[in-house]
Amino acid sequence: MKNYRFRMSLRGFSTLFFFTFILHPSSLILAQSASISGHVRDSVTHEALAGARIELRALHGGAISDRNGNFSLNELPEGTLVIEVHLIGYDSAKYNIVLSEGETFNINVDMRAQSISGTEITIESERERELEKTTVSHIELTPAMIDKVPSLGGESDPFRVLQLMPGVKALSELSSGLYIRGGPPDQTLILLDDNVVYNPTHLFGFFSTFNTDAIKSVDLIKGGYPPEYGGRLTGVLDVTTREGDPNDFHGQSSLSMIAARQTIEFPVPGGSMLISGRRTYIDEFLNAVDAQKILGDTSPLPQYYFYDLNAKIDEHLGASDHLSISGYLGADNLYYPTNGVIDLSLTWGNKLASAEWTHFFSDNLFARTFVGYSAYSTQSSGTIASDSFVFDNSIQELSAKEDVDWRASDEHDLRMGTGLSRYTFNFYNTLGTTNKPLKDTGGVPYYLSAYTQDEWKPSESVTATYGLRAEWLDLANAITLDPRATVAYQLNPDWTLKASTGIYHQFLHLVSAGEYTFFDFWVPGTAPLPPSQSTQYILGLSGYPADPYFVSCEVYYKKLNNIVEYNETKFLSDSITEIFPRGTGQAYGMELFLREQTGKFTGWIGYTLSWVTEQIPELNNGQPFYPTWDQRNDIQLVLNYKASDRWTFGATWTFATGQANTSDIGYYQIALDGIGQQQDLDIPGGLGAERLPDYHRADASATYSFQMFGKSAKASLDIFNLYNHRNVWFQVVDTQKQPPQVSDVLSLPIIPTLGIEVTY
Repeated sequence: MKNYRFRMSLRGFSTLFFFTFILHPSSLILAQSASISGHVRDSVTHEALAGARIELRALHGGAISDRNGNFSLNELPEGTLVIEVHLIGYDSAKYNIVLSEGETFNINVDMRAQSISGTEITIESERERELEKTTVSHIELTPAMIDKVPSLGGESDPFRVLQLMPGVKALSELSSGLYIRGGPPDQTLILLDDNVVYNPTHLFGFFSTFNTDAIKSVDLIKGGYPPEYGGRLTGVLDVTTREGDPNDFHGQSSLSMIAARQTIEFPVPGGSMLISGRRTYIDEFLNAVDAQKILGDTSPLPQYYFYDLNAKIDEHLGASDHLSISGYLGADNLYYPTNGVIDLSLTWGNKLASAEWTHFFSDNLFARTFVGYSAYSTQSSGTIASDSFVFDNSIQELSAKEDVDWRASDEHDLRMGTGLSRYTFNFYNTLGTTNKPLKDTGGVPYYLSAYTQDEWKPSESVTATYGLRAEWLDLANAITLDPRATVAYQLNPDWTLKASTGIYHQFLHLVSAGEYTFFDFWVPGTAPLPPSQSTQYILGLSGYPADPYFVSCEVYYKKLNNIVEYNETKFLSDSITEIFPRGTGQAYGMELFLREQTGKFTGWIGYTLSWVTEQIPELNNGQPFYPTWDQRNDIQLVLNYKASDRWTFGATWTFATGQANTSDIGYYQIALDGIGQQQDLDIPGGLGAERLPDYHRADASATYSFQMFGKSAKASLDIFNLYNHRNVWFQVVDTQKQPPQVSDVLSLPIIPTLGIEVTY
């Protein structure tokens, strides 16, 4: 067995277990051989590059850069060595390195992107990148792709771009929530630098919390995700923050119609740091121009703003260690006084902090230790007439994870890990003199998980990823075992066939008790109710029918058990099982995708045909129904034209059949304890029995690049809802009129916005 150079360090239990029982003790020998550690990055943007092949041809060895661009080559002989670095889409790099005995050599590998002037090279790189993917239902976004899509309010947003992909829906143009393959937003695991984000929206759901200036990559797996991810029924959205430049100071300033953004990056001893912030200034603008006086309104205007702040530090701690520290802070604040009739104060937001330490034991074996803190809270308070109210909802998670990656051979890439999370839930409301905390949500449950998976490549044309995930939540008193498998078969140089199946469980659930995201709150699974479960089947074919056009087709089916719904007729109950009944469901459909990503004209066309049904015994008289996010057909068209080095134009068009809708058929009155008033409650008709009108909208943008004081700058014009079609947001029914009167609440009209951005 090969001798690995081992550096004793304080690691998690799983790492010690792995080395104690897998590696023979005789292999833990401290040799005086040399080593090389490095960081692979883009030569222009200095972004870390994952998946680069580092080759030592003379020694018949090498390594692969991890997702942070790091690699390590250990137990090397002294003398001159030649290393070659290869990555699809980049020119190869070659270095001659002279090593002394026991020396640790550090190197930054700068990779130069291949020129677009070589069209054949660009097409071939794109082809290889797509055909080599071993995951199904995978969407990758970069900041450059996000910036090309017309935006709302001048703020580019990854969620808005993802909603233009097949299989991803939005309830309305006023919502940035992701409804993926028949699943509501809480069924998708959302990660920021491996830390869970519980409410990824700003401005009542209009924008996501992800500032594009701070983003390195956005990866969405719509289904069939591997065992390393867990805790959700549908998919995974993995967002990674950019690293700062370790050599020079850089900055970027942006100004849109609603917000200002500032990003700086600079070297620090041993690494780099990036700080990016954003704040809206609607409140400051209204105050500065004395909008209340201009409008001639004696009623005070609402005071609203949101902000977010991203920060990341990357440190290289010697040849074999890399430390990344990441943080996020964001909140929405609304104060709405109305001369004593209603005084409303709302605050909701996220706090995240995490640290990840990567240690390379050898060129084919490394471990990652992660610790993180994530918190989401929403507080609302105020008075209605002379009565006060307070709503306070929150979830906090402390987590720790240990992952080990072992490239055992050219055929097997093993990954295993374990994680532990501690949750704290809080939900209570005070109305007048009544205080009713919700039962079973004040506990401190623990969540334990472990997984193992293997990416097996038995031949050049076949890759199989398979494994098992185990999970346990003490409040639910349940242990789950989730087997999963994906097989990719490259039929020929142009086409790849993929199939996936697996079981997925979810213990935590998001409940939307209103039209806006600040009323969302999370509740845990509790005994004797079992956790929610989905069983997925996916079959897909993708390839290049003709260069440079990429085509994919996927069909999927999901069987859902113990899914959670909100019973609004039981909102005064203090029993979690009454307010959140459970049932079954299914989702199935077909997705088509055509993309062209080279040349002056780029873009894509997507089409989705899908069905979603649920059956909850306590709802709809126990009959199956269509949830709100069921839409039969979706079409997305995205076009981008680079007219010159200065001018770029973009346009999008979407169409969707009307979403399922529930109309009210009457109302009844109840007495509100503690305030001596009556409250009218609507009586809903058949759930999802009707449809809203079909939805369609076009957006457009124009971007002009120029120099400002010797710095790169660009100005943009975005036009939202180009032909001013007012889509129906939702419908309200006045049941006190006979016959009842139905009114449409319309969405946004045409909105042109301007923005400017300067990079220095």
